[in-house]
Amino acid sequence: MDSRGIINIELLFCSLIIILLLIASLPMIKGNIDSNMQIDESQEGRTLLNHIANSINEVNSKEYGFNRKVHLPNSINGNYYSILVRSNEVILEFNNKKGKSNINPINLVDRNNKTMEGVQLFSGGSYLIKKTLVNNNETNAINQSSIEIRQIAG
Repeated sequence: MDSRGIINIELLFCSLIIILLLIASLPMIKGNIDSNMQIDESQEGRTLLNHIANSINEVNSKEYGFNRKVHLPNSINGNYYSILVRSNEVILEFNNKKGKSNINPINLVDRNNKTMEGVQLFSGGSYLIKKTLVNNNETNAINQSSIEIRQIAG
């Protein structure tokens, strides 16, 4: 064979190796892209969770009657979510994931000043977080500091 044929075989061999390397690395590249998307999704959820927890802690640290309005986004990266507020934690659930943020212990009450185990917040809703003073003879709660969370219009 002449020198032109040897160069063509070397070129063909190098091209084949490059193609094999690209094919082998495609699953890794796809995995990295998926991982970056999950990190972004988790970060958006963590930011929302911290915002709700900080809002509750802020209201709890103020005087009676202080309130704060919170509007929740419609979705987290296109995923429906729900938030559960309990007496000492806020839990976010979406896309088979769960996140939790601790808050200062609070007494959750409804509009009638009855103690509640938890309050469910849903995506896209607007909520009023208000510090109240509860006097309830049935539960012996006299001047008890409480937090009321209720849904409001837009």
